[in-house]
Amino acid sequence: MADELGRQIEGLSIALESKPENVSAALGSVISQIQSTGNALGDTTADALLDQLGVILGDIRKRKHLAEAARAVAEVAKSDLGREACFRRPSLINNLLALLTLLQEKDVEQNDETSLLNILTQTCRALGNICYENQIGRKLVLEFDGLATLMKVLEWSKSPHMTKSSGGDASVNTQWTTASRQLRNVSAGFLMNLLINQEEKQKETLKLGILDILRCFLELDAKDEEVATHVLLILGLLTDCDCEREIMGEKLCRAVVHVLGASESPEVCEMCLDLLHGQAENETVKNHLAHAGLCEMLIGLLRKHQPMLSEDDESRNMMKVACDLIVLILTGDESMNHLYAEGKGGVFQEMVRWLESDDEDLQVTGVLAMGNFARTDKHCIQMVQQGVCKKLLNLVEKNNTSAGDIRLQHALLSALRNLAIPPQNKSSLLEDGLVGCVLPMASIPTFPVVFKLLGTLRMVIDGQEKAARELGQDKSLVARLVEWCATDDHPGVQGEANRLLAWLIKNSRQESVMNTILDAGGLPFIVNMVTAEHSVMQNEALLALVLLTATLVSKESVAESLKEAKIGSRIVSLLSGGGKKKAHDDGKESGISDVKREEIKQLQKEVLLNALTLIGELVKSDKIKQHLKESGIKQVLESLTEDTAKKQAQQLTKLLDSG
Repeated sequence: MADELGRQIEGLSIALESKPENVSAALGSVISQIQSTGNALGDTTADALLDQLGVILGDIRKRKHLAEAARAVAEVAKSDLGREACFRRPSLINNLLALLTLLQEKDVEQNDETSLLNILTQTCRALGNICYENQIGRKLVLEFDGLATLMKVLEWSKSPHMTKSSGGDASVNTQWTTASRQLRNVSAGFLMNLLINQEEKQKETLKLGILDILRCFLELDAKDEEVATHVLLILGLLTDCDCEREIMGEKLCRAVVHVLGASESPEVCEMCLDLLHGQAENETVKNHLAHAGLCEMLIGLLRKHQPMLSEDDESRNMMKVACDLIVLILTGDESMNHLYAEGKGGVFQEMVRWLESDDEDLQVTGVLAMGNFARTDKHCIQMVQQGVCKKLLNLVEKNNTSAGDIRLQHALLSALRNLAIPPQNKSSLLEDGLVGCVLPMASIPTFPVVFKLLGTLRMVIDGQEKAARELGQDKSLVARLVEWCATDDHPGVQGEANRLLAWLIKNSRQESVMNTILDAGGLPFIVNMVTAEHSVMQNEALLALVLLTATLVSKESVAESLKEAKIGSRIVSLLSGGGKKKAHDDGKESGISDVKREEIKQLQKEVLLNALTLIGELVKSDKIKQHLKESGIKQVLESLTEDTAKKQAQQLTKLLDSG
């Protein structure tokens, strides 16, 4: 084989020296021979051939054989050894780049364009192969300003070229269209190979307008697997580079979505999904994709391919990515509102249908979507009126034990919690049997599920005296709450359990509920909550303790329990600023709005006044009054300077001194 190739190279040399009419045939024979050997060239053979090819490529005035010579270099550069031979000839790379500048000549006639197109295509193939997985090749091309030259080729290749038919009418030449698509393919491949591990050059291409070029490529060649693959890989590089520029603009998002819908290639579809999923964390991109109809398209594709999902793991994985992408887009406020469309949006209605799907992934996606749509009171009220809550509760009934799917349980509780936020919805949810459906989930030994369960229960009993009373009298539930109050394994569960105890007291205002909590040992945890990290929790604890002491402080056992829980030192710590006070700020932190500052100040004022009210209830017990004195409450009260609290503090000081 090597001998045969050597003879072919020798024939090329002879043709160049004395038989120019044989050069084309000689080049064709060389290329065929290289391909038949699997590009297995020896050093000597590669060097000899590249020397001959360099002669042809060095004279760009003679265009007849330039395309074939560049094609031969492309074949040589398919192998590592061939690429190394190219590196030893920087002039060869420079000559190849010079060929790309031919398109800048003003005297290129229309009938020469096809020939020029072939030259550019083969040259880009050669240079792309030289740069393939090789930093030396990239360096040489970049040193000869190859990036700027390539950008001009890319720009030129996206422009529609017209030729005159024999009848004089303008029409797109079919041959030209096919050839120009091939140029877009290989030039994009060249760019991809050139930009790998070249972050600064990636940024440079952005400044040079590469995104508009790539978008045009996708629009022109949406169904071409190779062009789309190269463009999507380049976009992947650009989105990963460390730059502040937004990569996925509105038009580019639409182009990628178009490719996703048009391509018949599973690989291209997967690349589109991966690219969009990676960029959809950005709020603006979420909005672009929502308006580009991505979710509707994904729903259509999933419906089309659903029969094969149970048989094909690859299709199932793509389905999961598609479902994740729909949910991710719905996490954006603007995109979610657009797709909800006052409850009439096609995506929203399809997600509601998915709640009753037999496919587990579609069902979970539907539930997650409901949780995202239920982010405004208006949406929540409409969704409950439309019966979404009942559909969710039907799913809960089938999945409220430890044998259920944790993903689904977590999603269901999240959605129900959101639906329970508007006051108008609470009674409807309770009438639909929410508490009875979700309460068995208290036995599930999974903290993320328990966390969502506690939040859902806390939200639905807000302002609902009967529901709070019934839950608060459930000794088994209260005992579990107290256990969770003591856990260090999940701070979220610990916090929610504490809050739910306080909310049971606040919303029921029933002595029976208070006694159930006292008997279960819950009081110390509510007392500890007085110095919680957040002002909201501090206030909740104070309100619960005010109600409890006003009702039960006369009982000797209650007074003793409060004393053992060191209620005095907790209040002292709170009022003197010694507790954890994450939300106890002056609102000066960056990013806090004026409205938020006022909310914080108002909450802090409420905490102070409720603390003073609690002291007023506690001093009614002589035992606790003495405990408060020993804790240093009097000194703290005397140090208060807040105008709204100073008078009340003085009155409390007198009460402490009396008797």
